[in-house]
Amino acid sequence: MSELKEKKENFFSKVFKGLKSEWMKIVFPTNEQILNDSVTVLISSVVIGLIIFALDSIIGSGFGYLFSIFNK
Repeated sequence: MSELKEKKENFFSKVFKGLKSEWMKIVFPTNEQILNDSVTVLISSVVIGLIIFALDSIIGSGFGYLFSIFNK
């Protein structure tokens, strides 16, 4: 029974040591990196939104023109 308990403790200690060593490899971003990435995402979102708005307006105007031609 003691041998089984030792194996379990040994298994868990190996798992937690491995977990700790993997956790130490994680590189967290600095505040400057987070700010730069946030600004990049915000600017990209606005630009893509404006492109979609422009295309939607152009396509909508085109369909409006076509419908006005065929409804006469």
